[in-house]
Amino acid sequence: MNNRQEQQILDSWNENARPWARLIQRQAIDSRRVTDPAIVEAILAHQPARVLDVGCGEGWLCRTLAERGLSPIGLDATDALIRLAREQHPGGQYHCLAYHELTRQPPISDVDLVVCNFSLFGDDNSLGALFASLHTLLRPAGTLLVQTLHPLTSCHGNYRDGWRESSWDGFDGDFRSAPPWYFRTLAGWTRLFRQQGFALYLDEPAHPDTGQPLSVIFHATVQGASE
Repeated sequence: MNNRQEQQILDSWNENARPWARLIQRQAIDSRRVTDPAIVEAILAHQPARVLDVGCGEGWLCRTLAERGLSPIGLDATDALIRLAREQHPGGQYHCLAYHELTRQPPISDVDLVVCNFSLFGDDNSLGALFASLHTLLRPAGTLLVQTLHPLTSCHGNYRDGWRESSWDGFDGDFRSAPPWYFRTLAGWTRLFRQQGFALYLDEPAHPDTGQPLSVIFHATVQGASE
């Protein structure tokens, strides 16, 4: 990710942290009624003891996992979101840390599971560096879970890898500039994981009425770890 786009993403989330947190608190995003339980179920299915939530935002997932008896650690590069996470979950562990700083300042090691839930906006260089650092944090049989928008329903007629503009249209709140994000096809995601030494399978949570996929969840493990 180049510096301009990285700064745009950070600036946008710092500006929009509070209206975003209010949306989450009100459960005002219809698709998340499917995708939130889907990622929680996916995490619990792996029965992890040590969980790192990379891009934890205002901390809803960490709070949910804590209610299930886990002690997750949340990490986000957005200071405003980390402050909100700490306000809402005083007993939780949250760190404001840029993804590229993970190798130098890891908040946890020997992780059973790393989850990135709608938190990866960067291009292949950015995510490649992140995935490489996660190799040093994950246990040999550990799992990386990534939930993201489903490429087939979020491409808007342009099914090619590349940077896109986003919008807060349809969201209720005092939102300001929206962050850019890097769109990937399913092939693009698969290629990225395999280039970083991960084997994977995927789930596709769908809308219960329309059957349209709302997201894709990648379950990635280090190739050869379970052999």
